[in-house]
Amino acid sequence: MTMKRMNLKVLLFTAIAFASIGTANAQNTQNIDITAIVPSVCIVDVSSGTTMTFDMSNLTVAGNVLDFDALTTLAWRCSAGVNTVITIGPGGSADQTARELDDAGTPLSYNLYVDPARTNVWGDGSGGTNTSPAVGTGMAVANIGTTDVYGRIPLAAAEAAAPGTYTDQVLVTVVF
Repeated sequence: MTMKRMNLKVLLFTAIAFASIGTANAQNTQNIDITAIVPSVCIVDVSSGTTMTFDMSNLTVAGNVLDFDALTTLAWRCSAGVNTVITIGPGGSADQTARELDDAGTPLSYNLYVDPARTNVWGDGSGGTNTSPAVGTGMAVANIGTTDVYGRIPLAAAEAAAPGTYTDQVLVTVVF
């Protein structure tokens, strides 16, 4: 074999080897599925200690013909877009249409309402009671929603009450 022919074969072999190296970089691809699960969440925010206090100091004023009203505000947060209703339990009386404050077994009638006119009793939606609708705007602290709770002690109940400290505790539930 001549030297030229041998050099040509080596050159041809080298060219084929380098050409195949360029195709050795083949690819294989695969997708990764990514999932984020955002749950429906609602909370009643009691960090400020929600309370309602009736000021009955003007009970002794002659000619008082008004009921005793009070107001408190519930704070709540729900996931964005979550439609909810807020319910309020019956408290110690076990009757959401006839709630009672209690002082060592002595009752004092009162109730809670969804409206400032105090015509719609707030309960769980049964027995003629109402709930309060709410729509979540997100769980960030900046998205805290508020709902007012209106309370009333009828004048006749207040006038018949003995001096004392009357209390009750009701359960607030955000249903979502």
